[in-house]
Amino acid sequence: MGRPDSATFNALLDATETVMRNEGYAAATSRRIALEAGVKQQLVYYYFRTMDELLLATFKRRTERALAAMEENAGSAHPIQSIWANLRNRVDARLVFEFVALANHHAGIRAEVARYVTQSRRIEAAAIARQFARDGIDNGPIGPGAAAFVMYAVSLLLERETSTGITEGHDEVRALIDWMLGRLG
Repeated sequence: MGRPDSATFNALLDATETVMRNEGYAAATSRRIALEAGVKQQLVYYYFRTMDELLLATFKRRTERALAAMEENAGSAHPIQSIWANLRNRVDARLVFEFVALANHHAGIRAEVARYVTQSRRIEAAAIARQFARDGIDNGPIGPGAAAFVMYAVSLLLERETSTGITEGHDEVRALIDWMLGRLG
């Protein structure tokens, strides 16, 4: 097996993301990924025993990077606003939806999706709760977990619709969220 810190290993993960984003997970074959990475097809199997391993490694790399960004946002002076800005600017909805669709058929990715979402919600909810408490925010019925969920769902849906050419109402939704977050201070 090839080294996970090598340039070729990472090129294969990058290529997998590109193929899935642009052509869907069904197009993520060893031949297509090798072509995208600019390597011979045999190298795919030198680094990964199966395509399932490659797909899972690709998703795990994304989740680790995303969790690191969330931890950074959670530690900011205004974590709610930082979380929203991160979600608004960094969610790759096309790729997210491809991995979620793949999770229906791939137990390893399904487990990783569950682990990632659970961990990310806990990180975000804890940061939101800290800001609510620190700033004396009366959040009414909106608990920290609900706030984290709503921000993620809204950002994902906005990006997904935008990627399919739908933008009706998006500016108003963004303005509403920005207005609400602006009231938090």
